[in-house]
Amino acid sequence: MPVVPLAGLLGQSEVSRFLRQVVASGRYGNAYLLHGPAGVGKGTAALAFARAALCDHVPGAAPREAGLFDAPALPIPAPGDDACGACEACRKSAQLIHPDLKLVFTVSGSEKDVQDSEEGAIVGTFDGLRQDPLFVFQYDKAASIRMFQTRALQRELAYRPFEASRRVVVVRDCDRMREDQYSTLLKAIEEPGANTLWVLTTSRLARVPATIRSRCQRVRLMPLTEAAIRGVLERDAGVSAQESRLLAALSNGSLAHALVQRGVQPSLERDAAMALLEPARRGDATALWKAVQQAAGFGRTSREKLRRLIEHQQLWLRDLLRLRYGASEDHLVHRDRVAALRAEAAVTDAQEVRRRLLVLEEAIRAIDGNVSVDLTLFSTLSRVAGRRVGERAWPPHAAGRAAV
Repeated sequence: MPVVPLAGLLGQSEVSRFLRQVVASGRYGNAYLLHGPAGVGKGTAALAFARAALCDHVPGAAPREAGLFDAPALPIPAPGDDACGACEACRKSAQLIHPDLKLVFTVSGSEKDVQDSEEGAIVGTFDGLRQDPLFVFQYDKAASIRMFQTRALQRELAYRPFEASRRVVVVRDCDRMREDQYSTLLKAIEEPGANTLWVLTTSRLARVPATIRSRCQRVRLMPLTEAAIRGVLERDAGVSAQESRLLAALSNGSLAHALVQRGVQPSLERDAAMALLEPARRGDATALWKAVQQAAGFGRTSREKLRRLIEHQQLWLRDLLRLRYGASEDHLVHRDRVAALRAEAAVTDAQEVRRRLLVLEEAIRAIDGNVSVDLTLFSTLSRVAGRRVGERAWPPHAAGRAAV
């Protein structure tokens, strides 16, 4: 498993600086809540913080005698504000086998099925974390942290740490818990003793009860830059430069989102999305309806894929603005279609681009809701092409719908 230290957090220098100061001081709060958009490194930061807190060579660590089967100690490269990576504690925590590091995460399926197949669901995830350097947690909307997980954790908390001077509990996506679990968590955070450090993460801060939020030190992680995401995709995931530009632009600052989508051939999706506009621009309603039906798979295409079709349209409009107002080609996502962009930018002003973007934003909200997808796409493409009366007028506000 590739170990990311606090000093190596991608695009989160402020978070790295703050957590390293905590480690260097040796004075930890009861609980820390790492929050921010999905896929920006909250889980990575939480595990890096846990490894640093458990390291044998940071301030506040209890002296530890070498065990009979411990590997020989290596020179310590860390200055004391991060995991050294050389001690026995760091070796164990890097493989997620340290007895004082507890990782709790969401799982999918019914309570009984998940508990009966714990070896496959829980151990399989740990194996993925250890073996895949680009492992991404994926689960369905019904996934949650289960009662058997919190009960097992409660039993562990009744004892003192096994090896280190403290126990570290990392809870991923703590917003996916039941009310009774929150009550148990609240009591544990309020009375953790000197031996337990809680590190919680969430992408949906508003869903975490105020009683939990108020008892944690909150640490906010920011969306990643497109350059940072492209670097990981090209260097570690073997994605080409052209594909990485599209994936990074579509990711909205989420590395996990870009990694999950790296097998979808974004260039082909982009071409398909732009081809949908052609019948709308010709005013051929019949051809447009057929194209929309095929894109929607007659109701079988996932909403995530349909959402990406809209996002490709948004990226095209972004490049139009950049090119029209003096940006160099190096800043464009669609560098392979510069000639088409220049031709459209010459006749499309900022007011028209804004109108189209408002229509596309409304379409994304509709796709995320319970609406007819094919009708939404048909209406959206017609309005973006501007073929209906009044379509070139601005909506009264960002959420306004054009008159039917």
